[in-house]
Amino acid sequence: MWQLVVFALASAAPAEQQNLTFDGEAFGARRSLTCTWFTNFENSRFEQCRDAAGKLLQDGDGASIKCVRGLCEQLDAAARKAIGSKKPEPPWGTFTVTLVGRISLNPHEKRYLGDATRNILIEKLTSVSSAK
Repeated sequence: MWQLVVFALASAAPAEQQNLTFDGEAFGARRSLTCTWFTNFENSRFEQCRDAAGKLLQDGDGASIKCVRGLCEQLDAAARKAIGSKKPEPPWGTFTVTLVGRISLNPHEKRYLGDATRNILIEKLTSVSSAK
């Protein structure tokens, strides 16, 4: 009986509070984030992210980036605009990104130099500015 009640309450939670599986990976609840993004011709990752409660990633780790509905392309375009680049290539630099997204629930081993143990799923891009 209690299991049924708990399930009913869990399924009644708003979508932003529920976990999500995207591309075979489990992500936590949706939240507003401000992240420092480093990108160049071979790496693209969030070096640190914060929410209202504080830092979310371990120092020296970071998070790889996943996006829904073409948001990775929008992120690149917004970064190129922030630095005044008209080139179609991926932007280079460090940027401050505000977004709505989710953090992967399960860390993984780093797969290559510059990789991170977490992923962040971008569901809404709010702003991108050069961190200079």
